[in-house]
Amino acid sequence: MKVKPYDKVSVIFDTLMKKLDYESWSNYISAIADNYINKDAKILELGAGSCKIAEFIFASYKNYIASDISFAMLNSANKNNFIKVCCDMTALPFKSKYDFIFSSFDCVNYILKLRSLYKLFTEIFRLLKRNGVFTFDVSLENNSLDFVIGKTIEGQSNGYTFQRKSKYNKQKRIHSNHFYITDEFGNEFHEVHKEKIYKIDTFFKLADKAGLSIDACYDCFTFDDVKRKSQRAQFVMRKIN
Repeated sequence: MKVKPYDKVSVIFDTLMKKLDYESWSNYISAIADNYINKDAKILELGAGSCKIAEFIFASYKNYIASDISFAMLNSANKNNFIKVCCDMTALPFKSKYDFIFSSFDCVNYILKLRSLYKLFTEIFRLLKRNGVFTFDVSLENNSLDFVIGKTIEGQSNGYTFQRKSKYNKQKRIHSNHFYITDEFGNEFHEVHKEKIYKIDTFFKLADKAGLSIDACYDCFTFDDVKRKSQRAQFVMRKIN
């Protein structure tokens, strides 16, 4: 049975990501934030998923909203004191202005169409205060080319067994993760997660068109400029006007 992205992956997500160092990733985002905002800043997270990053950053910044398009993912999060909103990052329901908006885990790559990516940037421009910051990471082609080599993963979690297979269509620049999940009753589910692997200059062009100024484009998890061999990039954008 084919199901929507994260309907079933939400159940096995923590097992899939068990080797990920959420605290280090959170510290990196906080280090970027600390260059621009103070502790009472209004923060909006896009693609918060199970809110593992949110739990760390909320410890320092209390005026915090976590959002995600998947209710199942938000519902899988631990109980916490920040607001959680289920919404599409390209059509955000908020009217308040924010000092700092961010996304992690290559969520922006899940936006498959250029016009939708541009819509995201216009939404960010609408919601940022003057000099407000938007930072996000993206997966680059080097990551896809390396990742798909011998990358079939199998495991068990919460009574489910799963297998993940990755494919990369170089011509269309689409990275697909196929999840084959079986529950304790033998029901089988198939989820397909697709990511568009954009060229770096695409983000520069669309951000400029939307009125956002790019402060930095780092080799992700560092403060060095992105390189030709980089697997991920971290953008830092601001609303100047």
